[in-house]
Amino acid sequence: MPEDKTHMQGWTRRATLGGIAVAGGLQMSAVSGAAGSADLIAETTGGRLRGARAGNAIAFKGVRYAVAKRFMPPSRPHPWAGVQDAMSFGASAVQTNVNPPPGPPYVILAQLPRPANAPPPVKLPESEDCQFLNIWTSALKDGGKRPVMVWLHGGFFYGGTGSTVDGASLAARGDVVVVSLNHRLNAFGFSHLAEIGGADFAHSANVGMLDIIAALEWIRDNIEAFGGDPARVMVFGTSGGGMKTSFLMASPRARGLFSRAGVQSGPGLRFMERDRAAAVTDRLMHILELKPRDIGALRAMPAEKLLAGFHAVSQQMSPERFIDLPCFAPVIDEALLPRHPFSPDASPLACTIPMLIGSNAQEMSFFMGNDPQGFLLDEAGLADRARNLVGALAADLLPLYAKAYPGTSPSRRYIQLNSDYSVMLPAIAQAERMAARGGQAWLYRLDYQSPALDGTLGALHTMEGSLLFDTPAAGRALLGDGPAPALLAKRMSAAWVAFATNGDPNSAASGLPHWPTYDDQQRATMLFDVESRVMDDPAQAMREALGPALKI
Repeated sequence: MPEDKTHMQGWTRRATLGGIAVAGGLQMSAVSGAAGSADLIAETTGGRLRGARAGNAIAFKGVRYAVAKRFMPPSRPHPWAGVQDAMSFGASAVQTNVNPPPGPPYVILAQLPRPANAPPPVKLPESEDCQFLNIWTSALKDGGKRPVMVWLHGGFFYGGTGSTVDGASLAARGDVVVVSLNHRLNAFGFSHLAEIGGADFAHSANVGMLDIIAALEWIRDNIEAFGGDPARVMVFGTSGGGMKTSFLMASPRARGLFSRAGVQSGPGLRFMERDRAAAVTDRLMHILELKPRDIGALRAMPAEKLLAGFHAVSQQMSPERFIDLPCFAPVIDEALLPRHPFSPDASPLACTIPMLIGSNAQEMSFFMGNDPQGFLLDEAGLADRARNLVGALAADLLPLYAKAYPGTSPSRRYIQLNSDYSVMLPAIAQAERMAARGGQAWLYRLDYQSPALDGTLGALHTMEGSLLFDTPAAGRALLGDGPAPALLAKRMSAAWVAFATNGDPNSAASGLPHWPTYDDQQRATMLFDVESRVMDDPAQAMREALGPALKI
């Protein structure tokens, strides 16, 4: 299934590594400087920070939460004197492939028409020194203790950044504190070196996750200065952000650092086993023409060369499906992740944290940017792809999808089958396994149909982002015009705020019907759309028929 395999080929943004060593982040200034005023200053354990007005919120950007040497766990940053301006994003993790695969990007968003006179996308600086977070709060120094919503960015474990979200609207509307962050990725954050480097590198395969844990520790120690409540922290994210959230739910090291979880289109059932991760390391060392145990050379290598080695390995080790993580991803670790979070069942640790989880109805159209033929299938083409996707199950599934979606094209049925198999099925499994252990999970599906590209995309992967952050205007290219996107954004963001506040998404402010917890009897699911509703087991036939294909 070529459109699925491409996601492990690295984050193929069309940019260069120019300026990759620029760390970004905080700048020093005098307390009385023109950049801000005394009422926008917050006191942290490291020193004082000055923020800036951002709409109806106050933003602090590029706040350093840790420092780290290559492949090493992070440590606390040094304190500073005076006041530091926190008004610009810090560096994102090293990730850009300067030699991307030929052809169009696999992410179909690149094909959306840009608004007239829109400025070109800003090229964000990238650096190994990327441990920065950003904070949006509705008020400072008013004695408030607001729920805290910590966003983990997508891009699997290979790319992405927390510097492309805007938490101002969500912070102001929901009276919450919103945090986004950057952390180490790909070979810099997830190279398993324990077998060749010994005890000093025991956790090298998980230092990207250790960065996130360090950020949560910083939040625990400092968020009250920004009007937040360290006892009410929600971690949530889409795609890879959901997988990272799943890791944290089962990690002893993250215990007590957050009390609610949101997994959007990123079910994290399993991560990497140590033997598979060791084989990936062998391949990386070979591609980089290093001796098998030459850790010193690997640590001293220029970032550009190590990144090129990562992209070469990831192109050779494509996944079989969306939830598979064949290389440069978190690894089972006795101290950090002693078992898979939700395979074969839910971790006892994970079940202590209530969770929102769900998927979008047509997730996989997002990954078809380099697969134009996928939108032009005939019945024979659909059958071929279905067999490639689910093997012998295709014979039973194709008539089922034809009956469930009468009048739809073969391409649309393929996208639906692929989306159900790749994301919906494991998301339901994660909710099932949570409930079976006595944990609380609320399941949803986003059904709102994007009008983009003549309506061929449906409710695609990542479309919920501007809805959850209550920024529908920023998502107009996907969401379309008219009042429906703004109303849906108000309702979804209100449900997520209620969950961050009380551990339950139900609230009068959302205007939604009552949303029951998920169990294997009722299987209540919130369907978000122009008219949102709760339905019991809305994909029962597909869930039951696809069940044998999950296998984990």
